[in-house]
Amino acid sequence: MSTVEHKSDTGTEADWLSRAGLGEIDAARARRAAEQSGEPLAQVVRRLGFLSDTAIAKALAQAYGLPLAGLEDFPAQDPANGAIQAHFLSASQACLLRTGEDGAVLAVADPSLPGIAEAVQLALGQPVSLAVAPLADIEAALVRYFGAPEQTADFARAGASDDADAEHLRDLASEAPVVRLVNGLIKDALAQRASDIHVEPYRDRLRIRFRIDGVLHDRDAPAAALAPLVVSRIKIIAGLDIAERRRPQDGRARVSIAGTPLDLRIATTPSAHGESVVIRILEDRDAEVDLHALGLSEQDESLLRQRLGAPFGLILVVGPTGGGKTTTLAGAISTLNTPERKVISIEDPVEYQIDGVTQIAVNPAIGLTFANALRSILRQDPDVIVVGELRDRETAEIAVNAALTGHLVLATLHANTAAGAPARLVDMGVDPSLLRSTLRLILSQRLVRVLCPKCRKMDKGAWTHQGCEHCAGTGYQGRTGLFESIDLDAELLEMIRPGLSAAEFEQAARRHGARSLLDDGRAKIAAGITDADEIWRVLGERVEPSR
Repeated sequence: MSTVEHKSDTGTEADWLSRAGLGEIDAARARRAAEQSGEPLAQVVRRLGFLSDTAIAKALAQAYGLPLAGLEDFPAQDPANGAIQAHFLSASQACLLRTGEDGAVLAVADPSLPGIAEAVQLALGQPVSLAVAPLADIEAALVRYFGAPEQTADFARAGASDDADAEHLRDLASEAPVVRLVNGLIKDALAQRASDIHVEPYRDRLRIRFRIDGVLHDRDAPAAALAPLVVSRIKIIAGLDIAERRRPQDGRARVSIAGTPLDLRIATTPSAHGESVVIRILEDRDAEVDLHALGLSEQDESLLRQRLGAPFGLILVVGPTGGGKTTTLAGAISTLNTPERKVISIEDPVEYQIDGVTQIAVNPAIGLTFANALRSILRQDPDVIVVGELRDRETAEIAVNAALTGHLVLATLHANTAAGAPARLVDMGVDPSLLRSTLRLILSQRLVRVLCPKCRKMDKGAWTHQGCEHCAGTGYQGRTGLFESIDLDAELLEMIRPGLSAAEFEQAARRHGARSLLDDGRAKIAAGITDADEIWRVLGERVEPSR
C-alpha cells in the first residue's frame, strides 16, 4: 500500500547506527535493551540519551533513503482536517505534512515501525509516502493541530468511550478494503477447515492464527496499525459495541462467505495492546452424523447403541471443550431420531441441524437458560431429552429427575475422565441416590489428528506423520475420537456416594473391563490411524503401539 520500500531490518539497523556515529559499545547496549524490552531501537537510543532527536532523524532518513523534514515543513493547520485521530498519530509518532492530488506525505520519527503509512492511506483514500522528522518536531506539530500533550493523552484515554471517535472508527471499518480484508480472513479459514480464528494485537504486530484440527497455526496478518479497524469490523458484524474496549464482549453473527452460510460466535477481551478476538466458525451442518464414523471401538459402539435403546436413564458424554462431545451427541440423536420418538434438544449453540428433532438454542440474555428450557420441554411430552451441557446444580438436578421419570436423557459434562463424572455431579450437589437410580453409561472422549494417508510413513514398526502438500506439511488430515466408556453395573452404582474418589471409581471400572483413553490410543496407533506423538500431545502419555 505504501510507496515506501524498506531495507532489511538487520542491514538498516547497522547502517543508521553507524551513520549516527554511535560507538560499538553503546550500539550493542542499545540493541540488548531493545531485545529485552521489545521497544523499537530508535526509541531505546533516544531513551538512553545516546543521540539527539535530530541526529536520530538524520541517520534514519539517510539509511532508509527518505527525505528529512523539520518543524518549518509542517503547515499551520492539520492537512487531514481531523480525518486521522490525534491519539493514533501520537502513539505512532507520526504527523501529516501535506495532502494533495499526488498523494499525502507523512512524517514519522521511526520508519521501521510497520503499518503506519498503510493505516493512513486507508483512512485518507490516497497514496502515502514517508518522510523522517525529529520526534520533538512531530510532537510540536501535534500540539499545534490538536492541543497540548495532556489534552492529547486525555483524548486517547477517552477514546474507549468517545462517541465521535467510535463513529469515525465505525466509518473506517465499514470501508471496502477493511470489509474485504475481514471477509477474506473468514474465507481463508473456511477453506483451510479452521474451527477458530484468533486475532491478537501486540506492541508492534498483529497476529492471526487459525485453529485447524485442534492446533493453532500462524497466518499472514495485516499491519499492526490496522488492528483497531480489523477488530472494529468484526465487532460490527457481531453487533457489538465498538466504543466499548475496556470490557469483554460476546456476540453472534450469521454470514454467508463464498456461498456458504456460517454462524460465527465472537468473543472479545481487552489486552495490553488492544482487543483480542476469537471467532468460532460454525457451518450449517444438516447431514446426519454416522455413529459408526466417530472412531468408537466395536465394543464401545455396541455398548452405546445398547444403552440408547433403553426407554429411560441418563447417558453422559464427558470431556474438555473442543473434545467432540457435540458431534457424538449428534450421532446419538441421529440414531434415536425415528418417527415413534419425540426428541428435543437444548444446545448452545445449535451446531447440527437435524430434521425431525426439536432443537432449542439457549439465550441467557432473555432468560432462556439450560435450566429454564429444560423445565419447559418437560411439558412437551418428549421421549428423549438432550442437554448440551450440565453447567450447574439446577440443570443437573432437573436432567436427573427427568431420567428418573421415564425419559432417556443424554447430556454432556466437563470432566477429565469418565470415572470423574459421578464425583463431579455429586460435588455439584446432585443427590447420589438419584444418580444410582438413573446413570447408565458414561462416555469420555478426546479428538486426535488422523495421519495423512498421502505421506504417513512406517518407522520402527509403527506409522508416524511426515508432512506433504496434501496436509499442508503437518502430517495429519482430519480428526477422529479417542473414547473410554464405563457401563454402570450394580457394584459401580453402589460406589456413588458423598466423598466418592474418582481414582477409586476408575480402578473399579477397570476391574469390570472398562478400557481407558490410553488403551484406545494404543489401538489407534496399531491400526495406523494416528501416532504416538499425537497421543502424547492430547493425553500427555508416551505410548507404544500394540504388537
